[in-house]
Amino acid sequence: MIRKVAITGLVAIASLVSPSATKTAAAEGESAAYQIKLGTLAPKQSSWGKVFESWKRTVKKDTEGKCEIDWSYGKDEGSMIADMKSGNLHGGALTATGLSKIYGGVVALQMPGLVQTWAQLDAVRNTTKGTFDKGFDDAGYKILGWGDVGIGHVMYRKGDGKPDIKTPDQLKQYHPFYIDGDDMGSMFLSAVGHSSAKKLTVPNILLNIQGRSADSVDVITTPAIAAEQLQWSAHVTHVIDMPIGFGIGGLVMANAAYRAIPEACRQKFADSGKAAGEVLTQTIRGVDAEAWEGLKKTKTVITLSPEERGAWQVKFAEVRNRLKSENKIDGGTWTAVTNAAAAAK
Repeated sequence: MIRKVAITGLVAIASLVSPSATKTAAAEGESAAYQIKLGTLAPKQSSWGKVFESWKRTVKKDTEGKCEIDWSYGKDEGSMIADMKSGNLHGGALTATGLSKIYGGVVALQMPGLVQTWAQLDAVRNTTKGTFDKGFDDAGYKILGWGDVGIGHVMYRKGDGKPDIKTPDQLKQYHPFYIDGDDMGSMFLSAVGHSSAKKLTVPNILLNIQGRSADSVDVITTPAIAAEQLQWSAHVTHVIDMPIGFGIGGLVMANAAYRAIPEACRQKFADSGKAAGEVLTQTIRGVDAEAWEGLKKTKTVITLSPEERGAWQVKFAEVRNRLKSENKIDGGTWTAVTNAAAAAK
């Protein structure tokens, strides 16, 4: 049975305000704990939530109760960003879309067609570590660790009279969507000539893919873990066996917010957060692989020919180049990442 994980809570603490001296109630005569308020899209009972709760317990134990993490679960990413700006949250678990609002270059790591394996992605991140450390630092943030979402695949519900999706051009006969704020998703659909794709927030995806009207969403590009855990997979009939991209995220915190944590807690918080990110990385990769194997047993698998794969790669390359030319990704980061990916093949 596939372990329960909420895909949309990518491992990131992206603090946009300094965690001021928020104190928990304490018994008379005791010092109140310094409380860091964080949010995540993941449910508390998910594997994400279990790791976050474990991290919370570790911070409290290691700091002897001087600091605590207060998690808010099941929060929408847009709402979290708004709450962070207003100070209602000090940080949050964000996808790469959220991270890109801090440093846009981070999406270079999940450009379509860039890498083909987790090992290649690891090599790219290791090689370009300095680039991303500097990019986030220049924006006022510190990377505490990296995390992963899963391997994206195209999945669809085949309707009467429609062809199987083997080339990007055939997407024009279907009804895909892109997530609000996802430049790459909208750019790819534009590149293939699709002019009517819906823009959706994550909570609205299931409602749209459940429909069976002529214009209902019938294509999703997502990791298997998302399709399973968010109940999207029940509404598709086919999956394409070619990876589209590798979803990433990072454990980051504003420099000012990091410095505001009491010195007695700061390093313990950072060390345990990095460890939590490493646990989630391995968990997500394993659960995503398990979910993909499950989908292949229950859906029709579309295996592409070399020529068909080539047609997708042409569009992927077009999107990657547009991300650079339209300054969605700065040239230095784009070059560093693409060179590292080529070297790691």
